[in-house]
Amino acid sequence: MAGAIMLVIFGPKKEYNAPDIPLGNLLVFLNATSYAMYLIVAKPLLQKYHPFHLVKWIYFFGFLMVLPFGFSEIQDIFWEKIPALAYYKIGFVVLFTTFMTYLFNLIALRNLKPTTLGVFVYVQPLIASIYAVVVGSDSLSGLKLLAAFLIFTGVYMVSYKKRTQ
Repeated sequence: MAGAIMLVIFGPKKEYNAPDIPLGNLLVFLNATSYAMYLIVAKPLLQKYHPFHLVKWIYFFGFLMVLPFGFSEIQDIFWEKIPALAYYKIGFVVLFTTFMTYLFNLIALRNLKPTTLGVFVYVQPLIASIYAVVVGSDSLSGLKLLAAFLIFTGVYMVSYKKRTQ
């Protein structure tokens, strides 16, 4: 947690494309907390139901909860003006990077503990950070490297299992 706190406290205070960094940090924290609860709640359900069945219902109820907020925006879209290539790209994002990701996570969760699966989620920010540095959207600093070291050390410490003899 020390590494995450370092990034929040000593990170950038204000940038032109990020007008409310504390709110963004709070939302990321809420996302991580919600995902942790999701893994814990989904684990016993996977002993009873197939992952495909579970992800189907997750998306169905998620759709119902989002519909009241997004219905007016959907009506404002000029569907006929969207190029076919855009539909293929949208379909790719929905099918592969969203649906299949959650399905594979549930399949993995069926065989692993929630804490083990949670550790693999920490790879996502690492990949995003490497990509951001490569394309020039972000830069590395000593503070960021130290924070990353502390975060991964903490992840290792909580997931390390002593061998019993």
